[in-house]
Amino acid sequence: MTAGLVIAGLFPAVPALAQSIDIGPGGVRVDPRSPREREYDAIRREERREEFREERRDTIRDDIRREERRRDFEDGVPPRGRY
Repeated sequence: MTAGLVIAGLFPAVPALAQSIDIGPGGVRVDPRSPREREYDAIRREERREEFREERRDTIRDDIRREERRRDFEDGVPPRGRY
């Protein structure tokens, strides 16, 4: 018994690991990340989504401007300073 106590004393207390268990149509999935790691990943995902939205917005805006310039050129309208 004392040997067990000595061995237990050699190892510091191990914190409980939080896990997320998802049960869905694809089966059971265990996520061993801590809640803090999951939150950090969620923040990074949202930042990537926002970057994608901004890039898409810029692309659409550029396409609209390009189309306006093309129409103006075809109509013989001189270029404006906004390009």
